[in-house]
Formats: sequence, C-alpha cells, structure tokens
Amino acid sequence: MLYLFSSKLNPMTTKILYLFSILLLSLNGSPINAQQEKQVKNVIILIPDGTSSSILSLSRWYKYGICPEDECWLNIDPYISGFVKTHSSDAPTGDSAPTGSTYATGHLSHTGFIATYPPSAGKAKDLVNIDPTMAYQPLFTILEAAKLDQKSTGLVVTCQFPHATPAAFSSHTPYRDKYYNIAKQMVYNNLNVVFGGGTKYLSPLKRDDKEDLVAVLKSKNYNYVTTKKDFNRLSSSDSLVWGLFADDALPNDLDTNKDSIPSISEMTDKAIQILSQNKKGFFLMVEGSKVDWSAHNNDPVGMVTEFLAFDEAVKVAIDFAKKDGNTAVVICPDHGNSGMSIGNARMASGYDTVTVASLVKPLRDCKLTADGLASLIKPLTGDTDILKAFKENTNITLNPQELETIKTAMKAGGLSRAIAKIITSRTYIGFTTNGHTAEDVLLANYHPHNYRLGGVVQNSTVNAYMREISGNKNLDSLTREKYCIDSVALKGLFWEIQDRYTGTALDSSHYGTLIIKKDKKSRKRVEIKAYTDYITLFDGKNEVKKMALNGLAINTYLQEPKNKKKLTLNRFYIPKSTGKLVEGLL
Repeated sequence: MLYLFSSKLNPMTTKILYLFSILLLSLNGSPINAQQEKQVKNVIILIPDGTSSSILSLSRWYKYGICPEDECWLNIDPYISGFVKTHSSDAPTGDSAPTGSTYATGHLSHTGFIATYPPSAGKAKDLVNIDPTMAYQPLFTILEAAKLDQKSTGLVVTCQFPHATPAAFSSHTPYRDKYYNIAKQMVYNNLNVVFGGGTKYLSPLKRDDKEDLVAVLKSKNYNYVTTKKDFNRLSSSDSLVWGLFADDALPNDLDTNKDSIPSISEMTDKAIQILSQNKKGFFLMVEGSKVDWSAHNNDPVGMVTEFLAFDEAVKVAIDFAKKDGNTAVVICPDHGNSGMSIGNARMASGYDTVTVASLVKPLRDCKLTADGLASLIKPLTGDTDILKAFKENTNITLNPQELETIKTAMKAGGLSRAIAKIITSRTYIGFTTNGHTAEDVLLANYHPHNYRLGGVVQNSTVNAYMREISGNKNLDSLTREKYCIDSVALKGLFWEIQDRYTGTALDSSHYGTLIIKKDKKSRKRVEIKAYTDYITLFDGKNEVKKMALNGLAINTYLQEPKNKKKLTLNRFYIPKSTGKLVEGLL
C-alpha cells in the first residue's frame, strides 16, 4: 500500500495520518495521495545484495559503539518503510538472478534466469501463476523502458558488471553464469554509465568469442576508463562512460587501495553527476554487491564494512534527491543471506551481560576482511609468516589446530571461509548457513512528495511502484513489441539460425546469427548477430550496409546438460518491426 509518511512527524501525528488514509481508502478505494503529484523525473534504486535485516543492527554497533540515545543512526534508517517478500517463482528462497529480475521486470522468475520468463515447475512448486506460452521469453526491463522515454540510464556495482543484479536490468538469458554473452548484451544495450569491475569481459584476450568490446564501446563514443585518476577527471559533460577498475569484481571496501579504486559512494556520486544532465531524467541502479559475498563466507567483518560502504552511497543518493526535488529513491535487498544473528552459543548464558565493547572489538580489530586476509596469506609459505600476518590483521593468535586448518585451506581451497570461521569464533555472531535465506528484507523509500511504498510488499510491487512514479509504459506490452519471437516478427520470410560455439562441448558459449531472406534461394540476405543492436545486409558475399535494429537481438537457447553444443531450444527475439524493415531491404 502506498501511504503518506514522514520521518519528521511525531508518532501521534503519524498515527492520525495513517488512520485518516485508511478511512479514505475505505470511502473511495484510492490512496490518500491520489491527488498529489506522484511522478518524478529520476528514479534511483539501491540494492544491498544478500542483506538480512540483522546486518543493520550490527552495523550500527560497529560504527558507533556506545553513543547518546537517538543519535546513532545509519543513513538508511530514517527512510525504512516496510519489508519485501523476495521469493522466486518456484521457491521461498531467492537467487539474485530472478529476484533482481523481479525488481527490473515485475515478473517473478526461476533460479539463474536473467530478465527472462520462467517455465512452470509444476503446480506443487509454482508460487505464482505461470503462463506456459511465455516460457523463456525475454522480459523488457524498467531500465530499458527509461531509455525509450529518452532518459539516461546507469549501473553502479562493486562486482563484475555482468553479474546477476546488473545483468537483470540490462540483459536477458536463462543462464546467469554466461558472463561473456551477458557482457555483449550490456555493451550493445547502450547504457549511459556503467561503473564497477570486470575488464576481462570486454577484452578480446579474455573473451570466449575473441571480440573486442572496448573497441565497440569506443566506436559508440564511450569514454572508457580503468583508473581512479581517469575516473576523477570525468565530468558531467561525459554523457557516455564505462569505468571498470578491476579484472573481475572489485575488492572489498576495507581491503581497497582508495587511491586506485573509487568507492561505491564515489561511483554513485559521479554517475548521478553525469546522468542528471539529461533534462528528461534518468534511471540508476546501484548495487552493494559484496555484502552477499561476505555473507556466503560467513564473514561478519566483510558484511558490516561492505554494508556501511553501501550506506554511504545511500547518503549520496538521498542528498541528491532532496536537493533536486524531482527524484525518488528506493532501497531494498534482493534476498537475505547466511542467517546471521547477534548472539550465538557463546552468548547462551549471560547474554544480557555482553557489553558493546566485547561485541564489536573483535570485528574492529580486523584490518582486512576474510577475502583480503586470504589474498595476503595465500602466497606465504612459512608458519611464522602466516601466524604474524594473522595476528597483525586480526589481533588473533592462531592455535596449532587453527594454523593447520589455514594451511589445509591454502592448498585445498576455501581459505576465505576458513579465516572467517576463525574470526567468528572469537565473536558473539552466529550463522545458520553459507547460503541464501528466505526471510523478508528491509524496504526503504524517499519521495519528494512522500508518495512512498510501505508495509509488507511483494518484490514485484517494487517494480510496479517504480513504473508508477516514473510514468513508464506497460512493460508487458513493450516485451511483446521489443522482444517478439522470430516466427512472428519474420512471418512470410525465410529465416534460419546459424549456430556458433566457443569452448568445449561441456563448457561452450553460444553466439547464434539470424539469417533472413525473401526465400531460401535469394542472393540478398540480412544477418543479425546475437546480443547486438544492428543488422547487416549482404548481396552474395558482399556486405552492402549496416543499419540500426532499434533494439537488442536476444538469442535464447537451452543446452543439453551432457552436451552443451546440442540445443533443445534455439530462438531469436527481436523488435516486432524487424520484418518490415528487412522486407524493405530485400
């Protein structure tokens, strides 16, 4: 339910206003603010990946320790307005791909699916009504809709840029791990700003198809930067920018050399500076990606410091929104992770005597996260060096058994988790799992006219709210228009999909090409390469010209588990207008 709320009102006034809104709803079935201005020019959604609500409490204690009552708040705290149910289409516990995709598209989906409609898992498992005719259909996203409204669009992340959440807003595939395919889609989807990690996904030396996507970006007039120095030189006049500052994901905030890699708050600020130059508005998604990664490691130091870094990005977004007066901010995790609790078996008796100092000191003593310490220790060979590095960076003296655990993990893998487990053993923090969890997650919201989302809402409702306040068109109708199945878009023409693979049969990527002719024997043909935004006209072997496709071409495919070069599904989804465009060329 949308309702009027202000953190500045006293509790009695808030209660009166809330009851008044209920009365109006009962009288005319419309929200209290139906006559207020709802629409805004700019929408910013910030997603702290894998953030369970307990992280907020621990982060406050870690940041402030003992401080006067009502003075120790996180930047997000005044704007918390409810909770979000974040399950997927067929399971109570969500994966980042489908839950992020729900924020982007409004549809719940299946594990691993990126902005793609799910198949039915069967009536016993489906948690939403599934239309079987829509299975594997790419779904138009709110970011893509913002582009149609001639708004600027951006992504800021601390992971590699084709990871699940950023991919969910800007690409389409049933395979979240096909990073090279996803990266190509994101490059050709023509976003204004992308900041994060993942240079290797653009490099022809690393890409499985050997395509130089940096060259593609430069051909599209993007400013491509990879250093903090060049990042700092960017100005609001740089309307097209990709900034990637690591080969893969960025290091954790606590482990980062601040002189070489920008923080999430710095990237958010720079993105807003650039995007806000568009008078028609912008859409920006910011992800605190690695709260989730630290939660998978059961690393409380990483979880807290990553969330606090994200909270600084929240401040940047809120400060801009308040000054701008035409920007709404939505903050919500995509799912919980790790079942972290402030309290464990060590605390079972005498829990009410544990002091703030004893709660936070073991965490504050750590100069690095478990990932950072693992990177430091991994190349070491002698016991003395390992013991010294651990002591200097955690204030923990390893016992002989713990030292052997570390040495085993250095050889066998899982070093970060082994380090995190040792650190946690000195704390009062508990964990139930190394995986995701199914509890509702926090919802926070700022709107210049207090038209806010509140209560307990479904994750699809977050998408509906963002569409409402931004005035976006119906995403389902745009899906039918922009991602039309090949057999419908090309009716009356001859077409076939030419398959191309990279890698081995069991680890291959697929890059299909759609070949279109008037009839099978025609010399003239049009080719559309998967994940691109252009068509090429050929006369025999001669290339005649290239033209804009007015959208992305998505090659959706399913691979046999035992032989991934054997496809059980192979379709192109293209703009519905493609058929008429091609007929005019042929």
